[in-house]
Amino acid sequence: MEGNYLIVTIVAVILIVLISLFVIVVNLQKTVIVKTKSVQEQEEEKAQQMTIEALVDIASKRTSTRNELSAAILKVAKECPFPPKEKGLSPKSAKIYLNFILLIASHKNTDAKMIAFMNEELKKMNPSYKHEIDIYESEGIHQRSNRI
Repeated sequence: MEGNYLIVTIVAVILIVLISLFVIVVNLQKTVIVKTKSVQEQEEEKAQQMTIEALVDIASKRTSTRNELSAAILKVAKECPFPPKEKGLSPKSAKIYLNFILLIASHKNTDAKMIAFMNEELKKMNPSYKHEIDIYESEGIHQRSNRI
């Protein structure tokens, strides 16, 4: 009789230890996945930020060609979505994207077709920023006409 209780007790302890180890391993895997995803998102955001800054540099150079400007517009439209609005307002991080629009619209090597293409593509990819895109485009065109 006592032998049966001893065996049952040993099996129960082993089961408790195994279940505890299983729970610990599952929780560690969840934690690692969450941290890894967070780090990956931060790296992607940092790479995207560097990309938009490089494209703003291209747009700000007065020696940039039409082809370089067109490529920059396409890259911003396809690979650099604007940051989401916070309570209907543009965050400060959106300023660099809007400055890109201003620089392209005011650049001496752009024409009406290129500006219209930029307007259409950016509005398609960032519908919540339609009003801001129009404002910055108009300001860029205004600056361009003052320079000529």
